[in-house]
Amino acid sequence: MLKKILISLVVLVVVLVGGILGYFYLLHPKTRPAPEVKAPATPEALERGRYLAEAMTGCPVCHSPIDKMRPGDFPLADRLYAGRVFGEEEGFPGTIVAPNLTPDPETGIGEWTDGEIVRAIREGVSRDGRPLFPLMNYPHYRDLSDEDVLAIVAYLRTQKPIRNDPGVTRLDFPVNMLIRTAPQPVEGSPAGYPPPGVERGRMMLRVMLCAECHTPSERGQPVPGMDLAGGTPFRGPWGTVYAANITSHPSAGLGAFSDDDLRRVFREGKNRAGRELWVMPWSITQNLTDEDLESLIAALREIPANPNLVPAPELARPE
Repeated sequence: MLKKILISLVVLVVVLVGGILGYFYLLHPKTRPAPEVKAPATPEALERGRYLAEAMTGCPVCHSPIDKMRPGDFPLADRLYAGRVFGEEEGFPGTIVAPNLTPDPETGIGEWTDGEIVRAIREGVSRDGRPLFPLMNYPHYRDLSDEDVLAIVAYLRTQKPIRNDPGVTRLDFPVNMLIRTAPQPVEGSPAGYPPPGVERGRMMLRVMLCAECHTPSERGQPVPGMDLAGGTPFRGPWGTVYAANITSHPSAGLGAFSDDDLRRVFREGKNRAGRELWVMPWSITQNLTDEDLESLIAALREIPANPNLVPAPELARPE
């Protein structure tokens, strides 16, 4: 009798494990063939792509080595789009590689079709079918219209080819399985950016990856009830700084900041006291148009207040 029970338990475990593996590895990621599209190389498309990449989506910051001795996450000019590696010391569940986006045919995207790049940006699937870690903000880049995402592709095609292989992403268990459920095919062309105002600002908050830094996470998942409440530590040559609480709370958040205070944050990378901000990628946000910046500020004013107190920075050198 005991033997039959043990055999039944073993069979049950095998079935459960097989079902779990099948769910994650046979049914996911959800994907489709790359669309057959061609990015236009008109001056208007290239300028639009440049703006979207270097002011909105922040491609250079994640996909380039940065100058770690300078506030603002400024990419190294001679390594622009050559790839970047993020590790556990930066709070990630494993090693995450933002790949080389230059047109190099061996280590970059030189051999990718425009459709494969579009699919990676908006649907989170690499050329070889691998799911991308959502630090690549495809859950929200899926809101980019066909016109806008093709403009980004056209702009990336104009970059200087750099031969550099930064490696591959290696995630801790169970995150390596869970991310397989994140990619979703895009059906039709999204509407794209709303007119200037609060709605555009809300979309910008999503597309600009604000929550990735300003919402604390555990094992790659946002902490419930802590949306944009800050506190995530970032360590480097600068010491340790903490992502700010950017909710509308009057003391713990941005509630007491004037619009001019916020403009200075995004344009100059300085807080209300005039201190330079490390890790905050104002190398990107300084490029926003006035109407986009005002839309972003309007959306920040609407974030529900959270009283979370963020520790003061522990800087490695006096300012």
